[in-house]
Amino acid sequence: MQGVEGKRVAALIGDGYEEQDLVEVRRALEDAGAVVTIVGIDEKARQRIRGKRGLDDGGTSRAEELVADCTADDFDALLIPGGTSPDRLRANRDVQRFVREFDAVKKPMFSIGHGAQILISAQVVRGRQLTGAPSISDDIRNAGGLYRDQPTVQDSNWVTTRGGEDLPQFDRTIVERLAAAAAPVA
Repeated sequence: MQGVEGKRVAALIGDGYEEQDLVEVRRALEDAGAVVTIVGIDEKARQRIRGKRGLDDGGTSRAEELVADCTADDFDALLIPGGTSPDRLRANRDVQRFVREFDAVKKPMFSIGHGAQILISAQVVRGRQLTGAPSISDDIRNAGGLYRDQPTVQDSNWVTTRGGEDLPQFDRTIVERLAAAAAPVA
């Protein structure tokens, strides 16, 4: 897709990432011409990050970059897959800094399911409309966000989704959002 070719997307994951959220969304972005880079939090992540498929074990991935070594300037967008990974990553100061950098410069941020937990801990949710896994709707509201029970919600530079059943619509929306972010201003 024009405007997406060569755009770099950081996929921020840790142990327990929902495999479908990473694999399907990565495929959609790469099919459109984007380059997706796996970003982990520590050296262990360079060897193995364990995924899951629902409650079952999933495949593994390896970090290509570490969040402590990255800034929002290194990428054009941020992808936060769901699963239990966001709860494991949310307290990490470098993860919080990374998310705040993306938000401060209004680069696209794509969050799936429990990925909104990272947005909450980065303290960027107040006043924003978003969705996520229904089980964290109270967390979103308590952080000052406006929870919407919809398949996909766009608010400025954010695109959020509830989870796996909504990925086809989410995939189309994020590719369009990434292309729009890359388009020159007339």
